[in-house]
Amino acid sequence: MPDMKASEPRRFVVLDFYRFVAALGVFIFHLKNIDQGISPAWNGSYGLFVDMFFILSGFVISYSYPATSTGIRAYGRFMVRRIARIYPLHLLTLLAFAGLVAFGIAGPTAHSGLADFLYNLFLVQAWGVTDHLSFNTPAWSISAELFCYLLFPLLMLLAASVRPIVLAIIVAAAYGILAHAWLPIWAERSQMYGANFDYGMLRALPSFLNGILLTVLFKLSGPYRSKPVAIAGIALFLLSVLILNVFAKPDLAIILFSLAILFTAVGESAFKRFPGSAWLGRLGNTSYAIYMLHELLLILLFKPAWSYLGLQPGAFPLFALGCCVVLTTAADITYVYVENPARKLINRLAPAKRVDVKTSGELRPGSGKVLDLAERGQTASAR
Repeated sequence: MPDMKASEPRRFVVLDFYRFVAALGVFIFHLKNIDQGISPAWNGSYGLFVDMFFILSGFVISYSYPATSTGIRAYGRFMVRRIARIYPLHLLTLLAFAGLVAFGIAGPTAHSGLADFLYNLFLVQAWGVTDHLSFNTPAWSISAELFCYLLFPLLMLLAASVRPIVLAIIVAAAYGILAHAWLPIWAERSQMYGANFDYGMLRALPSFLNGILLTVLFKLSGPYRSKPVAIAGIALFLLSVLILNVFAKPDLAIILFSLAILFTAVGESAFKRFPGSAWLGRLGNTSYAIYMLHELLLILLFKPAWSYLGLQPGAFPLFALGCCVVLTTAADITYVYVENPARKLINRLAPAKRVDVKTSGELRPGSGKVLDLAERGQTASAR
């Protein structure tokens, strides 16, 4: 596989914007539960955007961190950087929910014991160790991502050891087995797409590996990088949003998400600077905080506001729009004053990177070789 050219994007801002839209989609998926009378038109399957998060994470991280599975120092650096990205805000929201419990304010679930706190503290609540969600319930997906981070060297080794077509077959088989086989860990077929505390980390695994596959395909796409391809990718993403708003077809959603991510990345790389990239990037920066803060603001602000104002279901579209603006503003402030400073502080703990001019950090499908886990300049976040 050819080396990454200097002209390739250091950050896929359109993909970051997709993450922003998806985070708001998950928020609306939960917000619609404030009133039983809200129109079924808002009862789409935006919860499946979580699976797109996993695909995006696999793509962005593997693009940024081609890795060796044997470099302990490099793996340590990788894990410190991933913890720096996800843990500070997770810890902050966990403590906030613990505070709600201490003051007797009802949370999204009735579970708030010491064991639940410890599961959340160590981010293992999606590993099948409990039979319920607790505290900041969306954080189950962060637990699932941590599981994928721990397996990252093995997944990269797999991707580098087989040809792309074989990797694609493995990804398809993983989806097929986990989502449609009769597995004893789930009571029904296709339950994987609704899994969270009940082995939600296995829900993340095929999508994360799918993202690594998309990186492999992106690296092979050099001759096809043109601006119209980006338009096709954006159209596919819009189509996925429309389909999810109508009915739940998880397998179709996965296919559309994957194509949208690949086409958009391929097309975006043809731009020296994508139009509106500064704002797209800024909105993308808010996505993780939107996801992690929305349950807290639902309890403290949005649900009380709906009741206090005496709003009727017909007012939901405008109310949701206003909530999205408030949530995005809060997330932007959180990113600037909490996420980014905390990440920089923790990253100082990462082992120093050893530079080897003989290795470029390139992932080479089919060669059986994965080189150093060096950062490749990609600054987009994984969540």
